[in-house]
Parts: sequence; structure tokens; C-alpha cells
Amino acid sequence: MAGSLALRGKVLRAADEGLRLPATEMLLERSLVRGLGGSAAITVRREWRIAFSPQGRGAVVTGTQVGASVDAPPALAELARLEQQREEQGLFPIMLSDTGLIVSHGRTMVSPTDLAAVVRTAEALVARLPGSPSGRDAVRRYLAEMDRAGAGQFDRLPADLLFPSGSPLHRIETVALPEGRTGQFELTWEARKVAGAGWLAEGQRRVITRLEGMERRSLEVWRLRPA
Repeated sequence: MAGSLALRGKVLRAADEGLRLPATEMLLERSLVRGLGGSAAITVRREWRIAFSPQGRGAVVTGTQVGASVDAPPALAELARLEQQREEQGLFPIMLSDTGLIVSHGRTMVSPTDLAAVVRTAEALVARLPGSPSGRDAVRRYLAEMDRAGAGQFDRLPADLLFPSGSPLHRIETVALPEGRTGQFELTWEARKVAGAGWLAEGQRRVITRLEGMERRSLEVWRLRPA
């Protein structure tokens, strides 16, 4: 086992000369803001107490939810109450490679650069819409289905979430819609690491859905700090 070193009062440990890990438990926080149209939005915050354990040259991360809060418009009060009571434990365990990339977790892992699947889902959802909407009603309905598909990105962790690579991601994909309309998905992911340590300080992921002058925005913020 490689030696340890001190960093701002914390001790790091190495996984068989591989990844250096926090030696103490950490708090992982996620805040997700989903635009609902106009200025309305719903914000869901969750926090997990997590621990890193060496496994070969990589690591396994285990965690337990320790807090949740939801801010939503009054009309969604019941939905907000149910969401706040729900425990999200499906993220763990998280398996890390020797470079800190997530290779698997409680759900299927998909890279944040994979927008092709989102586009296919959006096109399929729009194709199944009942009736034949037209005009601005069609735009609103198509945008809602595109936004629904784009929200699936937040069910999947960025591969470099816990140990940022330092390389921001920016992807744009178009969506073919009925009547010759074309929608657009824009995805960005950028994260910074704790100086001298390598693990996450804060990361932000944005998904913007656009169609004929209308758009929906979602913002996800991740933070990691000592427990």
C-alpha cells in the first residue's frame, strides 16, 4: 500500500499505487433545477454521506441519503411532498476505475456525451402524440416531449463526476419533428476538482431544449465536501 500524505488537515490514501481517495467520509450534494415554462421551476436537493474504499487499482463508493428538500410552485405541493419523502439510494455502489472514472453504478451508466439516445427517445415520444396538433399548440407539445426525453440525461451520472477530468463537454444535437420542424438539444458538463486532491469540488450539467423560439432549461449541480 502506498504511503499517505496530508492535505488541509485531511489524509489521502492510495489504492495499490492507483487512485488516491479521501480517507474520511464525505457529503455528496446534488441540486437539480427543472424549468417548467416561463419563470416557474422545481428544485430538488439531495445529500448523501459517502465513503471511498480501495478495490484493486480503483475504488468502490458506498452511500446513504441523509437529506432531501424540494422547492416547487404551490400547484405542485403534493408532488413536492412525495419527492421530498422519497429516498434515492439507487446510485450506489459506484465502481471507479484506476483513473477515477465511473465504470458502473446502481443504474445503467451512460456517458454525458451520448445524446443520440435522447434524440431517438424524443422523436419516438413525439411520434406517439395523439391527434394532429398544429401551430403554437404543436410547438408546446413537441417541446414538452423533447424536454421529457432530455430529462433522462439526469438519471445517468457523468463518467468523471467524482474525479473530474478537467475537460468541459459541450454537445448539440438536432431532433427531426413532424411538419418539417427541427428541435435542438444542448448539453454542457463542466467540473472542477479540489486543488491538490483530484476529487470533485463542484460540477454543473446543463440541458437546454429548444424549438422555434421556445426553450426549457435544466441545471444540475454536484458538490463534494468533508462530512
